[in-house]
Amino acid sequence: MGLTRNFKGISFIGIGDLTANGISAVFWFYLATLILPSEYGQIHYFISIAAIASTMSLVGQQHTIVVFISKNKNIFSTLFLISITCSIISFIILTVFFEKLDLGLLAIGMVLFTHGIASNLGYENYKKYAIFSILQKVLMISLGFGFLYSFGVETVLLGIALSYFIYAKIFFTGLIRFKINFSELKMNRSFISSNYFIMLTNIITAQADKLLIVPILGFTILGNYSLAIQVITIMSILPSVIFKYILPKSSKGIQNEQLRKKTILLSIVLAGIGVFILPTLIPMLFDKFNEVVSIIQIMSLSIIPITINTFYFSKFLGSENGRVPLVGGIISSIIMITGMIGLGSLYGTIGIAVTHVLTYSSLCTYSYVMNKRMRIS
Repeated sequence: MGLTRNFKGISFIGIGDLTANGISAVFWFYLATLILPSEYGQIHYFISIAAIASTMSLVGQQHTIVVFISKNKNIFSTLFLISITCSIISFIILTVFFEKLDLGLLAIGMVLFTHGIASNLGYENYKKYAIFSILQKVLMISLGFGFLYSFGVETVLLGIALSYFIYAKIFFTGLIRFKINFSELKMNRSFISSNYFIMLTNIITAQADKLLIVPILGFTILGNYSLAIQVITIMSILPSVIFKYILPKSSKGIQNEQLRKKTILLSIVLAGIGVFILPTLIPMLFDKFNEVVSIIQIMSLSIIPITINTFYFSKFLGSENGRVPLVGGIISSIIMITGMIGLGSLYGTIGIAVTHVLTYSSLCTYSYVMNKRMRIS
C-alpha cells in the first residue's frame, strides 16, 4: 500500500514536471531559432531580475510553506499576506525603474506561482500540482508566441508574466484559509527567516550569474549561456521531481535510501549524455549559438552534485534545520559571483561554465560534511 502510494505520488509529480518542462523546452528551444542570441540573452536577463525581486518578496518561501502545511501549522495565510504586499512593492519599483510593466507583472506572477506550487505540494495534492504545472506552461507557450508574432520580440516577456497568473485563485484561497496571526509568525520566525535567506542565496546563485555575464561578456554570450541552462534544466528534472516528493516526507521523518541510490545513478548517466552525446546534436538545431556546445559539455557535470544535494537539502529542511542550507547557500553564492567575475573575465565561456560546476560541487561537498557531522537521521 505504501509503495503504491509512493509510486502514485512520484508519478503525478513526474508527469507534471516532465510535461511542463517539455512544453517549456519547446518554447525556449524554438524561440532560440527565431530570435538572435543577444535578444535571447536580454529576455533571460530581465527574467533573472524578476526572479530575484520575487524571491525577496517571498517572506513565506515555498519550502517553508510545504513544511508548515505538512506539520499542520496554520500560519501560511499570514505568510501569503506579507508576500503579496511585498510583491506589489516590487512591482512598483521594477515598473518605475526599468519602465517595463511586464517586468513588474512577472515578479508578482512568480510569487503567485511559488505559493500555488507550495500549497499543492504541502497538501500532497499531486494531481492538482501536475494539472496546474502543465496549464501554466501551455499558457506561456500560447501567450509568448502569440505576442511574439503579433507585436514583436519585446512583448514575449509579457506573455510569460501573464501565464503565472493561473495560480491566482490558489493563492487567494490560501490567503483567506486561516485567520491572519502575527503572533504565530513570531513563534516560527527562526525557521521562516533562515529559510528566507536560504532561498535568497539560492536565487542569487541561480540568477546573479546572468546579471554578471552581461557587463563582462555581453548579451550574445548570455544568450548562449542561457540556452545551455535550458538544456541543463531539462536534464535536472529528475532531482527536482524527487525533491518535491520527498520534502513533505522528510518533514515527517520518512527517508528512502533506495530512491536516493537509484536517483544518483541516473544523474551520472544524464551527465554522460550531456558530455558525449548532446555536442553532436546541438549544432544542428541552434546554428546561431556558436558557444553553446562547450558550455553544455562542462555544465552537464553539475547534474551529479545537484542531484546528491537534493537529498541533503530535503533532510535539513524537513528537520527545520535552516542554518546548514543557509551557510551552504552563502558559500555557493560567493563562489559563483567570484568565479563569474574572475574565471569569466580570464577564460570567457569556459570560465563561466567551470564556475557553474564548481558552485554546485562546493555546495554538495559542504552539505555532505555537515550531514556527517550532525548525524541527521
